[in-house]
This record gives sequence, structure tokens and C-alpha cells, in this order.
Amino acid sequence: MSSYPVFTRSAVAIAIASLTLSAVAQESTAPTSPEQIAGPADPIVVTATRIPTRYNKLISDVTVVDQEQIRDYSPAEPISDVLANTPGITVRSNGGLGTATNVQIRGGTNAQTILLIDGLRLNSATTGAPPWAYIPMPQIGRMEVVRGPTSSSYGSDAIGGVVQLFTRKGEGPTKFYADAGYGTYNTTSQNVGVEGSQDGFSYSVYGSNTHSVSFPTKISNASDYNPNPASYTNTSASGNFAYTVYPGQEIGVKALWGNGQNGFTNSKTQMATSLESLNVLSAYTKNRIVEDWTSLIRFGSSQDNSRSWYANNSQTVFNTTQKQAQWQNDLKLPVGNAMLAYEFLNQAVNSTTAYNVTSRNINTVQGGWNADIGNHLLQANLRNDDNSQFGNATTTSLGYGYFILPTVRGTASWGTGFQAPTFNQLYYPGSGGLYKGNANLQPTRSENTEAGLRYNDGVHSAGVIYYYNNITNLVNYTNNYATYTNVGRSIIQGVTTSYDGRVLGLNVMGSVDYQNPQNADAGTWLAYHPQGFGSLTIEKAVTDWKLGAQMQVQGPQQTAPGTSYNTTLGGYSLFNLYGNVKLYKDVSLFARLNNIFDKQYQTIQNYTTPGSNVFVGLRFDNR
Repeated sequence: MSSYPVFTRSAVAIAIASLTLSAVAQESTAPTSPEQIAGPADPIVVTATRIPTRYNKLISDVTVVDQEQIRDYSPAEPISDVLANTPGITVRSNGGLGTATNVQIRGGTNAQTILLIDGLRLNSATTGAPPWAYIPMPQIGRMEVVRGPTSSSYGSDAIGGVVQLFTRKGEGPTKFYADAGYGTYNTTSQNVGVEGSQDGFSYSVYGSNTHSVSFPTKISNASDYNPNPASYTNTSASGNFAYTVYPGQEIGVKALWGNGQNGFTNSKTQMATSLESLNVLSAYTKNRIVEDWTSLIRFGSSQDNSRSWYANNSQTVFNTTQKQAQWQNDLKLPVGNAMLAYEFLNQAVNSTTAYNVTSRNINTVQGGWNADIGNHLLQANLRNDDNSQFGNATTTSLGYGYFILPTVRGTASWGTGFQAPTFNQLYYPGSGGLYKGNANLQPTRSENTEAGLRYNDGVHSAGVIYYYNNITNLVNYTNNYATYTNVGRSIIQGVTTSYDGRVLGLNVMGSVDYQNPQNADAGTWLAYHPQGFGSLTIEKAVTDWKLGAQMQVQGPQQTAPGTSYNTTLGGYSLFNLYGNVKLYKDVSLFARLNNIFDKQYQTIQNYTTPGSNVFVGLRFDNR
């Protein structure tokens, strides 16, 4: 417990230091208006409100991760490793590559984080979990992370936040990408890709393969410890094709396919094998009807399939399909920009496990409006989801920002969230008398209020955000894990401080989070919610080489507060190094060393985590 005041002091210190540093950095050439701020620190963001908005005009708490930052990680690592160094996010996993991974934004559960790829929802209809392990790094050109409830923009599940991934889109002459590498745990990875555009036609095609024989899934003193190492193989491919019929009129098709095989511990003496696959396909047409009206129509389908074989030759199958249709209209108004949209979502389950209900439909209408008037920023969103199981749910968000200085803006926002229980939470028949579904569960709802102070001058970007999220009917296990139940009221409040900029010729990115996640009814912590965590990245980059260092810090967390099963997992600090050097033209050597001090730690009770590990490879990239 003594570490928590340290986190608090650190958060305040970083916030003050960041804002002070940025203020001092201003010289006579400092921007005299927000419109003068441009470049990498002020990209266009679409995920926050679904209306394209400059980063410097946002009210929402957002992080943009570009292609250069993604390349700092090895191609064998999952997308969740990038998120672990993003403000407001903690990541838990039960083993090495390919194992179950939990991404929590602002203390929300894994199922309260929506994962989108090019606008399509990927969260499983049975577990609610996004398929973090099956998104290959080189195929992603950009990430946008929105912290805080965004149900008024994206519907059910967006209580913690949203992560949207954008696949690469070809531009200009044909360009090629290829890499190959080897690392600890006999990890191998190969990736190839080609992209470009000509005569209005753009294309991007990528393929990846990763294999690893890692470590035993359970810690050595666990009752079901098995000394055999887990194994993982993942093969994936993606394609992005578009054709501009004439200016303002575009049609396109996007596809992502991934197939993974995982060997894991089934019991003390037995191993099991699972096959996991992800299939995403969408087609769209984007049309500028008139100068101030653009219409987007998208049809898509995402499938996550799981097939497991156990030592007794039994087999379980979970296949879920989400069919999606979207019609979004973006309008430029005399004051601000508006968005009007209709969406349809069908979720269906096909499984060897008997579910009482196997499908549901959600029909959605929504609208949004953004504007900047002088020094004032305004934002409003309204959404209604008609769920065939739970009826209508209306969510709202309102936001206001004010430029105190051209580089400093204060923001305040309020919004509501909604989450329908998953098929597993409602209808799963249970296993060994545990984890049985509860058909009487009610949807989870949230009400979030936040306020922030942000600085951005095009070189330095810093922020301090306070949030208070009041969650009712949170779905959780009963004390004996027999079934699911609604927790009456939970409160997650906290402060996020962050900085991104250049200091003494170095690129510096850091954040510190302090949060107080409480089961308000029981007066206990929420399970697997650390009170303090943070990260720091420092790198030096010149023309032909880059060298970087990372630190991740996380405080203690409890596994089952208020029950006899409760255990406190200790806090930990991890240190990573990465770098690359250009060998010849577009050929470079890259390396990444994670957990350099071989820290032994747990993020899920009794499950192992990687020790010190290295990955080295060669890359050809003329993109």
C-alpha cells in the first residue's frame, strides 16, 4: 500500500513538469492561434466522435499511434504490447504468445473495450473479448485509442473506451515490405507485403506467419502445473483494395484473415490444442453527394471461431458471426459539422455448447455535432440502440472546450454508457458447477464525467485528465464463481497525466495513471485493478539508426477482493530496449529486448509471464 502515494506524487509531478516544460519551450515563433499548430502532433482523428477532427480540437481523451511507433515493436509481438505503453491502459495475459489477453482502459474490463478494424466491430459475441492475438503488426498503419465511455458513438461495450486499427492503404508507386526474425522461445516471424496505387486504383496486400514454443502456462507451484511448454502458430493475411471512380466517389473492399493454433496446459498431466480463426470482410462506397455532404455505406462480417481438443478426445466449438451494415452521412453546416447514421448488427452463435438463445439484432440510429467557434469547442452525440433482447438503450455525450491560450485548452465532458451481457454471461451452461450463465442479468450502464487541461504546440503535447465513472449493474462472478451476477454500483475515478514531445534532442513519451476502482456496495477494490501504473519511452533517432528504452510500472492488484479466494499480486517494473540500424538503402537490422532484468511477475494469478527475451530480424521497407 505504501507505493500508492508514490504514484500519486509522480502523477502530479509529471503533469506539472510536462506543462512547465512545454510552456518554457515557447519562443517568439510560438503559435499565435490553434490553426498554426500542425504536423505529427496534430493529426486528423476520426474515432473519437466519428467526425474527422484535428487532434488539437478534440475534447475526448485520445492517443494516436502512428506507423513509426508500431515499427518499434517486433513483428512477432501482439498489438496489446503497443497498448501496454499507452496512457490509461493495463494489459494482462495468461502466458506467452497467443494466450488470452485482457486490455483494460481506465479500469474497464476487457469486454468493455471495443476493438474496431477499419470501422468494423471485432469483439466476440460469446466472451465479449477482442481478438488481440490475431492482428499482425506490419499490416496496421495507424491506431487510435479513445479513453472513456463512447457508447454514444459506438454502442454497447464502449464503457472503458475504443481501440480502432486502420489497415494500410496503398499510395503512389508500388512499394514492398518484407521481414524475417528469430528470438527467445524459438520464436520465428516472417512478413511480406506490397502496396501502391495507379490510375485511381489502390491496393495493399500483406501476409504474416509467427511461431513460438514458449514456457509452461502455469507457475511451478500451481496445483495444476504442467512442465510442458505452450506453443503457438499464427498465419494471417490482409487485403485493402479501393477504386476512385471520380473525385469524391470511392468504392473498396477490405479483408483480414487470421488462423492460430495454440497448445496449452489442460491439467497437471495433460495438454490440449485449440484452433482460433478470425475472418473479417467488408465492402464500402463513399460518395460526396454535394460539396458539404458525404455519404458512406459499408457492409461487413466478422467471424471468430474456436475449436479445442482435449486429452480425453473431447472437442468444443464456439463460432460467432457479426453481420454489420452502416450508413453514415457527414454534413458541413454553417456552424460546425454533423453526423447522422444508421447501423444494423446481427450477432449469432454456433457452438457444441447449448445456448438457450443463439442470435440477437441491434438496430441503431445516431447523430453527432462538433464545432469550434472562436476559442470555444463544442461536441454532442446521441445514440439509440434497439436490442432484440433488452429493448431500447439511449446514450448521450456532451463536451465543451476552451482555448485559454493558443496552445492550452481546458475541456469538460459528460457521457453515458451501455453494455449488454454477452451470450456466455447469459446462457453458458457452466463447467464443473462454475461459471454458469444467468439469463436474468441486466445491462451494465455508466455515467462518466471528466475534466482536463491540455497543452500542444506542435512539438510538445501534454495533458492532465480527471475522470469519474459511475457504473451500475456491472456483470461479475458471484463470490463462489458459481454464476454471474450484477454488482449494484462500482466507481472508477482517476487521473491520467501524459507527455509526448522532444527534450534535448530525444523523443520522450510518458504517462502516469492513478485510479481508485471501487465496488461501492461492498466497499472493496475491483478485482485485477491496480491503483497506480505508468510507462516511459525515451529514444534517439537519426537518419540511419534509432535506439530506444522503455519502462513499464504497475502497482499491486487484488484477485478476488472480499472473498476467501483473494490474493494480492505484487507490483512490478519492466525495462525494455529496442533499436534498428540501416544497413543499405531500404534494408535495416532491428532488435528488441524485453524484460531485460528478467523480472518474475504475474498479471493473472498462477499464470506465467515472459522472462527476459530478445528478438532480432532483418527488414526491407521502401514504403
